[in-house]
Amino acid sequence: MNSKVEPLNSEVAPLNSEVEPLNSEVAPLNSEVAPLNLEVAPLNSEVAPLNSELQDQKFKTRNF
Repeated sequence: MNSKVEPLNSEVAPLNSEVEPLNSEVAPLNSEVAPLNLEVAPLNSEVAPLNSELQDQKFKTRNF
């Protein structure tokens, strides 16, 4: 089993060194996005029925 894992580790290690700096860039962005998600969530529940109404209207106008 180790003979299969060790070559993979040598492939993964350099990728980790590329990803780690990106994680440190993304983390602060996540903290900015989280509150925005909280603002958007209730709006989605308002928009969903409107989208449904719009689809109904499109369907009705196509069938005439």
